[in-house]
Amino acid sequence: MKRFTTNNIIGSLAAIAVVAGAIWYLQRPGRAADSDTDQLLDSVVLQPVRVMPISRSESAMMPQRYTATVVARRTSQLAFQATERVDRILFDEGDFVSEGQLLATQDQAAIHAQYDAAVARSKQTSAVLAELEKGPRKETIEASRAELLRLKAQSELSRSNFQRQTNLRQSRASSAQEYDAAKFEAAASEAAVVAAQQKLDELEAGTRKEQIEAQKGALGVIKATIDQAKTRLDQTELFAPFSGRISKRFVDEGSLPQRGAPIFEIVESDHLEVRFGVSPEIATRLSPGDELKFTGSGRTHKGNVRQIQPKLNRSTRTRQVIVNVDDSRDSGLVDGQTVAVEFALESDIPGFWIPTEALQPQVRGLWSVLVINDSDSNGSVAERRDVEVLATWGSWSRVRGTLEESDQVIIEGATRISSGQKVSTSSGRPDFPWQQEDVVQLEPENPTGDR
Repeated sequence: MKRFTTNNIIGSLAAIAVVAGAIWYLQRPGRAADSDTDQLLDSVVLQPVRVMPISRSESAMMPQRYTATVVARRTSQLAFQATERVDRILFDEGDFVSEGQLLATQDQAAIHAQYDAAVARSKQTSAVLAELEKGPRKETIEASRAELLRLKAQSELSRSNFQRQTNLRQSRASSAQEYDAAKFEAAASEAAVVAAQQKLDELEAGTRKEQIEAQKGALGVIKATIDQAKTRLDQTELFAPFSGRISKRFVDEGSLPQRGAPIFEIVESDHLEVRFGVSPEIATRLSPGDELKFTGSGRTHKGNVRQIQPKLNRSTRTRQVIVNVDDSRDSGLVDGQTVAVEFALESDIPGFWIPTEALQPQVRGLWSVLVINDSDSNGSVAERRDVEVLATWGSWSRVRGTLEESDQVIIEGATRISSGQKVSTSSGRPDFPWQQEDVVQLEPENPTGDR
């Protein structure tokens, strides 16, 4: 025999209560007719919603939004090449400087002394070289010629005296000592004539070429010393290589910086660039000269693509795009600032544009929208359609999924109703994003892919 448990008893009592309640409802006094029930339902106020018909497009302009960094075209750290004491600092951080403007100087006293000494040696050596190049003076040559004539006359006298002593010696009228003295005196006079003749020939021939070249070499060494001293003087002055603003100042007057130690950092604030990375597919659809928009400092700016780097960044797998800022000086942008770059590219992925407000989140990253089904004779009924978001553009999203051509999508009030609920509808169609905003639209992809 089957034993009843407590749960069986409670279930039986609940079923009996439900049946009794149904009998009482059907047989209660004054029960309204079915027509009265229909009138009651008709008096219920339906939730109002706004709907929009959608249509599929095989291609559309798809928004592209990137975070980019503002970079000065040129940024340099300026340093002295000399190691002298810093004498003057003429600018401070934030000051604007022009190209070629003097920024700072070092003590020049010691280098000036070296320069002046080298200049003096150069003058001395140049005078000697000029004398060698001109050769002996005419008066010097004439004096040498006269000296030669004197020595020749003396030589003739010495030979005559030697001849006389030779004759006397043969007759034994002269001593050996007198003979030898006359002999050696004649030989010495002859040698003096030869020496004087050679000296005259040298003077008449002028200075030797080797002497002139040697003096020129010595002068060249001194001139190189002058140039070196002048270069060192130039290195004690620091000039701006381009126009820009001083972003950092590293030393003060009286400092002794090491060679190459930075004194200033200068930023070319009048020529700014915007740099950001894009995928290789997007990069092939950009070209130098394309105009792009970007927002920063509360303003919208424009620029033109200057360059697309040919090399792929291996860590980010992107190619860098460099855009010149048109109004760099008055843009209010600064080096290192982050801006948002926006443009649109044509996509061949079919889909539907709907207001983002119509989307409702689902599980696993999916989304859904509510559409109107007019098959119900009592009014419009909301039904759910699952979709995938392809892209967003401002307050609009491009989706694909179970939507069909000309579906009536609920674009306002979707969060107040659920699938299967009857609603009261009104039609509306806001402007599409490319009709609302002045977004730069780029040309379709270059088939050759050559950039």
